[in-house]
Order: sequence, then structure tokens, then C-alpha cells
Amino acid sequence: MRKLLTITLMLIITTTCLFSQTLDKISIEKKSSEASFSLNKEKYKAYFGITNESRRPKIQFSGKTNFTYDSQFQDAKLDFEIFSNPKLNFSYLVINTYFGITMGAEVYLIDKDYQFIPLGHLPVGAYNCIGDEKMNYNSILSYLSIFYTKEKTYFSFEVPLIVLNPGQTTEQIVESNKIHYTLVDRKLKRNLTE
Repeated sequence: MRKLLTITLMLIITTTCLFSQTLDKISIEKKSSEASFSLNKEKYKAYFGITNESRRPKIQFSGKTNFTYDSQFQDAKLDFEIFSNPKLNFSYLVINTYFGITMGAEVYLIDKDYQFIPLGHLPVGAYNCIGDEKMNYNSILSYLSIFYTKEKTYFSFEVPLIVLNPGQTTEQIVESNKIHYTLVDRKLKRNLTE
């Protein structure tokens, strides 16, 4: 019986390891209005600037393919992280918009052909204080974890408190262990435990 239990446990662990992966933040070198990174050996540059027409902030990504993200807010500050795993043939780009408080983050899939595909908006921020500052709705990028399985991709948060829908009339502060998002069929879904 003990042998059977050990074999079963090993089989479960092996199966889980084969079909699930944690995506890690890739290294990004940031210098003033420019950033550079490698994505599966492809070199990319990201340029932070302002659109000529609307005078809103933007990030232009150039490399094997090109992509431009335009902010909805004129005086916003933009930041991004890329989550990847060498065993997978895709990555995620997550762009945070900060306009006095975080306005949440946009999620993009970077597929095997290096196309940037929009997946949706994560309307969340970290409710915390940074340094000597007072409590505020801060970027979720430092606290975001992404875990992939064949059925779903999980977006969870490693900070005690999360603000949902920051800056909106429906904003709500919840414990981070009570919320996560899943990605199924390229759609983000909120999972909140009351």
C-alpha cells in the first residue's frame, strides 16, 4: 500500500510538472526613456514617448515585430514587465498605467510569431505604501505572478491587499488571497471569494 501511494504521488508530481509552468519576469534594462530586453534570443527595444496627435504617453516596441501601446490618459506614466518561460512558445506583456494612482494593467500575449495580441484589462492595483509614502493604489507589476497550465493561466498577486477597479465608483479593497484572474480562450476572468 505504501509503495502504491508513493508511486501515485510521484506520478501526480511528474504530470503536474509536465503540464504547468511558472512564468518569470525577464530582465529589462531601463535607461531614461528607453528599455531593452531579449525575448527568446530576439532583441527588443522599448521607447517611451508621446503621441503627436493626442499628446498621450506611448511605448513603442521594436524588434522582430513592432507594436505601439498608446495610453488613454494624457499625463499618465507607463511601465511594463514581460513574463516568459523558455519551455513555452509564448510570453505575456503587462503594461501598467499610473495616473496619480494606478489605473490597472493591460495584458498582451506575445505569441510564437512575436505578434502582440490584446487579452484584456486587469483592473487591479496593489493597496500598499512604498517607502515613506502613505497608502496608495500602486502598480501591480512588482506583485504579479503568472502560472500556466494546459487548461488555464492564473494571475495572482503577492501583496496583502488589492484594490479592484481603482479610481472608479465600484472600487473595492480585498485581501489578495481572495482574488485571482484566469485566462481561458484568451479571455480574462475575475475569480473573487467573498
